[in-house]
Amino acid sequence: MASYQEFQSKLLERFLADIVFIELKPGKNMTVGDYTVPDGIPIPVYMLDLANHIKNEDIENIPVVAIIKGLVYYLGADQDVKGYSDSYVSLLEAIDPQITVSINLDAIKLAESRDYVLAILYFNAVLSIDIHNLDAVYNMGRCYLDLAITKEIEEMYLMAKQCFESSVKIKNDFAEAYFGLGVCLYNEELYLEAEEAWITALRLDLPLEMRDEAIDALGRVRDKALFERGSELIMNHRINEGLEILKTLEEDHDDWWNLLFFIGVGYRAQELYEEAIPYFLKVLTLNTGHIQTMNEIGICFLSVGDLKAAGKYFKEALRLSPDNAELICNLGIVALNEGDMDEARSRFGKAYELAPHDEVVAMWLSHIHQNLN
Repeated sequence: MASYQEFQSKLLERFLADIVFIELKPGKNMTVGDYTVPDGIPIPVYMLDLANHIKNEDIENIPVVAIIKGLVYYLGADQDVKGYSDSYVSLLEAIDPQITVSINLDAIKLAESRDYVLAILYFNAVLSIDIHNLDAVYNMGRCYLDLAITKEIEEMYLMAKQCFESSVKIKNDFAEAYFGLGVCLYNEELYLEAEEAWITALRLDLPLEMRDEAIDALGRVRDKALFERGSELIMNHRINEGLEILKTLEEDHDDWWNLLFFIGVGYRAQELYEEAIPYFLKVLTLNTGHIQTMNEIGICFLSVGDLKAAGKYFKEALRLSPDNAELICNLGIVALNEGDMDEARSRFGKAYELAPHDEVVAMWLSHIHQNLN
């Protein structure tokens, strides 16, 4: 997705259509308390029915709430192309020294009424005044998370995650932010990190209603975190440890194709091909057309000398992924074992064209040239 700032600016830019600017005549300015708006800076105002005031530049008769709302909309929309923000922040603080508190309260009310995007606009206006305002950044995260859940918009999870990460940077013992972070990480299938975030939240002063949710969440994530840990061990060539963890999950989750896949990979890495093949075949019943599984089955059959079966699975996978250099190379190995040198050379040459930097492909191409010379 686009950067955090770009995504948020695009989300909020529509609110600029709800404000108009009062252009004060030269020599006429706006003063609030000890602050005077510099000459030449227009005043944003939220207006639907005050056109006459704007036309006459009758600034004194425009309700101050309309000016505050116009300033909030401008600051919150992240579109300060003319560089007026510093002046607008000073004006808001002159109008109300506790302006961030007031805007946060309004934003929370908007969020409670499920007007999440407008609430985000308000929270962002607070952050344009005080970039480290914990209430604003955390509650903005909650709004993004609510949008992600209710609207099923994946990008909103990433926006929420950044807000929660910023929250714990501001206050590293903020339990509620760790809870929200866990939800976002779980959605990304980063189960170990989600588990860690929820455990951290429970160790801190998490509100009672969130504690119950965190405990339930830990129950849901436990087996997925174990799977993630076991699969990482397999990928890091710690095969025995990985299989020991993954096999504990098999009885309860024999419908998890990725669990069965990594068990199969573990057995294949141990050269237990006859044990690996049934797992890979079960994967294909759960996830039809999984190219990597077809390739793994082909490797297993090739390793036990069943060239016909190996070729069948490599070709089926290649049909789905016709420019896959690994599959083409594996078909070259099948041809080489069948004694078809021309076919092998053709396959290895094609694989090399697609992946000239692949060391395995280069090795087989070199091997076939040496045998033909």
